[in-house]
Amino acid sequence: MPDKITIINVFWMAMITGMLTATVALYDQKTDTSKVYGPYASARTAIITQY
Repeated sequence: MPDKITIINVFWMAMITGMLTATVALYDQKTDTSKVYGPYASARTAIITQY
């Protein structure tokens, strides 16, 4: 039977791995360009210089 420190370490590593996996899964999605209205932020300087 492993001691308490080993159990806590395994539990801690499992929780951290789960949170990192969830973070990557949630934030690794591409932005749907059909939902973006107006020019991108990088195009604003070109639009301002037109006026």
